[in-house]
Amino acid sequence: MPERALKAFNFDPAGLKHQIELRAPDFDAISPWQGATSTQLVAQVWAGVLNVSAQEKLDAEQAANSRSIELIMRHRTDLGTVTMITFDGQSFDLLSMSDPDFSKRWLIIQARSTLGHA
Repeated sequence: MPERALKAFNFDPAGLKHQIELRAPDFDAISPWQGATSTQLVAQVWAGVLNVSAQEKLDAEQAANSRSIELIMRHRTDLGTVTMITFDGQSFDLLSMSDPDFSKRWLIIQARSTLGHA
């Protein structure tokens, strides 16, 4: 099977118009098994919005709203501990981070609003 190169992902850097915060869990040094007590700022970066969607789920007559967002930012290698994003005053749980063409130029981030913040 012949190999084909990936098509280069092109994005205009002028589209990076929104500041987002990338956050990681902050565990208690004395008892880390208790879970994260808060989050710490890993980086504050400029990002572009690629896609926004929302959904409402009715279960046992209770509505659960969630908002999903897809962002693009410049590639970074120091984001291994990031689990949460703050954008437009709202917290989002990180779903995935990927390099669209493996060129280490861009990262595409997919996130969903955290429980109670829809």
